[in-house]
Amino acid sequence: MVHHILAVPQGEWLLQSAVGSELGRMIIKLARRDGIRTVNVIRRHASIAELEQLGADAVIASEDGPIDEQAHRIVGPQGVKYAIDPVAVDTGTQIFQALNDDGHMFVYSSLTGEQIRVGADPCFILAGNRTLEVYWLGYWIRGLGDTAKQNLFNDSVTLIREGILGTISAHSFSLDEIGAAVKQAETPGRHGEVLLVPTKP
Repeated sequence: MVHHILAVPQGEWLLQSAVGSELGRMIIKLARRDGIRTVNVIRRHASIAELEQLGADAVIASEDGPIDEQAHRIVGPQGVKYAIDPVAVDTGTQIFQALNDDGHMFVYSSLTGEQIRVGADPCFILAGNRTLEVYWLGYWIRGLGDTAKQNLFNDSVTLIREGILGTISAHSFSLDEIGAAVKQAETPGRHGEVLLVPTKP
């Protein structure tokens, strides 16, 4: 998303939500490595210091007010040119409203299970040349040739070795502990993935 499709250049702002996720943290580290500045949206203030240590340039909490207004205070009235959102609903709507006239936004999930709305102001929707695009990894990869797929694989391996791509140590549970695994997965503020590991017969 960041390198191959949005192709965010060095020095530009990238606005993203759900940065408490493992993917959100990877994007922060990738952006820091590549000289991309990030505005990162969280729900509450608890993880701000941790995200700043990872390399986040700015962190805003949605509980402090509309995301677009907070983003404009950071990057300027022109808004951001690039945005990524997996939440949709009001979060996605406010991120779209933070785009500049030529902004490009990806929606790659809907954690809320609800749709994104592009806003109630028809003047904003019709003005400019903003792009709202749905991104689905499997569909995108099918369109790549063999050489492009190999290059993507090689790039990913390099980023894993550099510690840019990777997750916090996972919590592993056996299949007979599925209840405890679900409880752990639904714990607010959880770090690391939850894995079910089959036991050997």
